[in-house]
Amino acid sequence: MSPPPPQRGRHSPPALDDDAMSEIFLRIPPDDPKSLVRAAAVCATWRRILSDAAFARGYRAFHGAPPMLGFLHNESHERSWGRGRRRRHEEYLVSNFVSTASFRPPACHERRHWPAIDSRHGLVLFHTPKRCEDFVICDLVTYDRWRIKADPACRRIIWNGRFDEDWGDYEDEDDDVTWNAAVLCAKDGCEHLYCHGGPFLVALVGSDRGRQITFATVYSSATRKWSGMISVKEWNVVEMTGHNAVVGNKAYFPCEQSDSVVEYDMGEQKLSVIGAPFGRLVGAEGGLLLFATVLKPRLHLHIWSMEVRPDRTTALARRRIIELAPKLSGYAFLDVSVVGFAEGVGVIFLSTKAGLYTVELSSSRIKNMDRERSLGKIMPYMCFYTREWGRLPTSD
Repeated sequence: MSPPPPQRGRHSPPALDDDAMSEIFLRIPPDDPKSLVRAAAVCATWRRILSDAAFARGYRAFHGAPPMLGFLHNESHERSWGRGRRRRHEEYLVSNFVSTASFRPPACHERRHWPAIDSRHGLVLFHTPKRCEDFVICDLVTYDRWRIKADPACRRIIWNGRFDEDWGDYEDEDDDVTWNAAVLCAKDGCEHLYCHGGPFLVALVGSDRGRQITFATVYSSATRKWSGMISVKEWNVVEMTGHNAVVGNKAYFPCEQSDSVVEYDMGEQKLSVIGAPFGRLVGAEGGLLLFATVLKPRLHLHIWSMEVRPDRTTALARRRIIELAPKLSGYAFLDVSVVGFAEGVGVIFLSTKAGLYTVELSSSRIKNMDRERSLGKIMPYMCFYTREWGRLPTSD
């Protein structure tokens, strides 16, 4: 007589084969990475499935665009010190990360004097004027960091004034000079589903009102060098707090005092100024630039897409109109503005007197993200979080 089959423990996982479990795990939403981390801790079998490189690749391909794990924004703070005539006052920026997913990446603390400038392809670009370097690039998931010093030709431009050793403070910056910057993955053939550890570029574009020029340069992590500064005799004030967009090897930056954007072709090293529709540049989708604005009095969110052709001519199309009035509180009507866009998942951020809202373009669903405050520029952080799935202790 054969012995009875072993009894399964009360907390053991169901007896499903690896292929079935893989299909189940594949369908866990990517903005809920905590569920996969917990699953990896159940037993050695599940951890083996989840830590397999082929499963991670299939998971990213199955879901397409990386999920939004959270967003960054900058807050203005101030402090005073000293007495009498030597009393000093300082205003400074603090960058904050707000998690929108079930798992909080490890590198998500407040950073004083580290204003966030841009976020793309799993990387965040910080401006760090009070450190030895001028920029820090940070992967919030792996916590890899790269420190960059500006090229001498542009260091005067991006530095917030000259440091005064006697007062221990920075003098006022040159109001005639404005700039903005973008970070992007530079890996050949990358689909930008999992860009960790790869080479990157930092595109810096600005304008000098006094000299009436627009200038640009790009940093490559592969060569650890900045390209030569290029300029054109175009006076367009680059918006320092505006969103930028990247299409292929071209970066686009909005201008402050005109309906136009600056196009920086990083491959060909060319600068152009292109007319744009009325509205705020918020990003790119499917190779097209996206612009959005809220029009009153009926409170409609208007979204346009714009194609920039090789000859610099443009083709404009109205993409969507979403009525906001029935879905926002009356207090929010007083001041509504577009402050961000999550590329790939189609989510617009709106700042209002009643707090921060998101609008899903596919469904027109509106969600309140923060009832306490309205926020300025929002930089979504898009990334698959798969690093720690197979690194937790198991119950076996």
